[in-house]
Amino acid sequence: MPNLSRLSAASVSLAALAALSSVSAQPRPRTPVTAAASRPLTLREATQRLQSADPDEITEGVDALTRIGTADAVPPLVNLLRSGLPDDLLDLVVTKLGILGRPEAIEELGSLLRHRRPAVRLRAVTSLSQIRDERSRGLIESGLRDSNNGVRAEAARALGRINARASLSLLQRAFERNIPEAAESIGALGDAPAAEHLLESVGHAPLSVLLPGFRRFLDRRDLPDPVKLRIVEQLVSRSPTTQVKAFLQEWVRELPLADRSRARARAELAIRQINDAPSAGAPR
Repeated sequence: MPNLSRLSAASVSLAALAALSSVSAQPRPRTPVTAAASRPLTLREATQRLQSADPDEITEGVDALTRIGTADAVPPLVNLLRSGLPDDLLDLVVTKLGILGRPEAIEELGSLLRHRRPAVRLRAVTSLSQIRDERSRGLIESGLRDSNNGVRAEAARALGRINARASLSLLQRAFERNIPEAAESIGALGDAPAAEHLLESVGHAPLSVLLPGFRRFLDRRDLPDPVKLRIVEQLVSRSPTTQVKAFLQEWVRELPLADRSRARARAELAIRQINDAPSAGAPR
């Protein structure tokens, strides 16, 4: 009898373990996602996130305000900038103001052009170039006088991106004052005299600096064929190098098949004529 009792107790234990095992094997029901957790944050909720001590919550609020995208989203972000942020959050907010593209942010972005960190000033220039407002142009132009090379370069590129034709003469002076990135914007904005002026630098400035500007000239539909022909002819006569040959090859390769311009014909002729071996003493 004692043995039977022990067997009975063991059977009960095994049954209990089997039952527990069966329960644990059952898939657990998922916790339903609440409507509040799945919906976008409201303006008020996003603004409240900015008051948190948790950087992740602050980032969540910044992202939500960027998605909201109205004029009301700008003041909370400006107040956050002025509250004293660590560098990574500061950089994020400046970038997001550009993505917002709201003119209400121009004044604050303009003040950031005097920030102690070049990275902030550079981001401010970029963000200003994303806001369609005439006030942005003057502020971006001021970046050409920045003490940092990267900020000056971004200002030169930004003026090209916003199609600032009124800044052409300023870009030409910037190029002459050793801001090489201005060449590409000159090519995007300049007319025939501007192209001629840039051609005068062939043999004096590195081709790696000049060719992006000439490519922008050649790619433009608003520039007449004689101007493009002049660019090709002068490039070939002043610098018949493998670098120019490769530049022309790439340009011709990307032209539409229907293009029958004289500039294309001249480029194709130059491609056949320029030797693959670099000329002795040829400018690079």
